[in-house]
Amino acid sequence: MSAATTSLTADQLFAAVLALPRDKRMQLAIILEDSLENSESSAEVAAAWDVEIKRRIEAANRGEGHWLTEEEVNQRLDAKYGPLQD
Repeated sequence: MSAATTSLTADQLFAAVLALPRDKRMQLAIILEDSLENSESSAEVAAAWDVEIKRRIEAANRGEGHWLTEEEVNQRLDAKYGPLQD
């Protein structure tokens, strides 16, 4: 990073980013999102999902829960969002 870049305020940086072309802003958004996914909170979320997945598998193995067929799922999705357009 150059000295000019490090002396920008956050507001100046935001303004500079918003002045970028759309494709560059999208590229930056992806980079920022990736950096957030690699954070500790992401690890905590992944660990919580691991616990939830195990809980659901154990419940399924005990015969608990209500299962839907593929046809039932598709009917519910069609009713909520409309039929899939090809």
